Amino acid sequence: MLTPLGWGTLAGSVLLYAAGYVLGYPEPVVLATGGLLAVALALAWTAPRPHLEVRREVTPVKVARGDAAVAVLTVANQGRRGLSGLRARDRIGDAEHTIELPRLPRGAVRTVSYPLPTEARGEIPVGPLVLVRADPFGLARRVRAYGAPATLLVRPRT
Repeated sequence: MLTPLGWGTLAGSVLLYAAGYVLGYPEPVVLATGGLLAVALALAWTAPRPHLEVRREVTPVKVARGDAAVAVLTVANQGRRGLSGLRARDRIGDAEHTIELPRLPRGAVRTVSYPLPTEARGEIPVGPLVLVRADPFGLARRVRAYGAPATLLVRPRT
């Protein structure tokens, strides 16, 4: 799926190509071809569907106000190729937590943990977890949700 930057690059390249072609100037046509090629490469970069096993666990599930709670994210690459450009987004209450994942070689497993807020009492929804794979230029991305939402229960301190 193209990002707004990708759509802008595509539209600008098409207009530049048409203007250069109609007016007989080769330079805009060359620039437009570069833009169209960048969009095509971005789509090719994000087109393959990664074969991942993704698990997010909230530990502990119940805590007293102010105590530590973490989410542990485990991503395993079960595909035949390495993956790069992966970013995990996890909704925690009203906020969103983003984690840049390092390159995942074939068969590799990465585990990342991040703190969960426990300042306020109540049920804090965690998730759904979304993995985003984007090209290096930000022209295209693939977004996929993994797993079910979890709930962190923050009880009053006694």
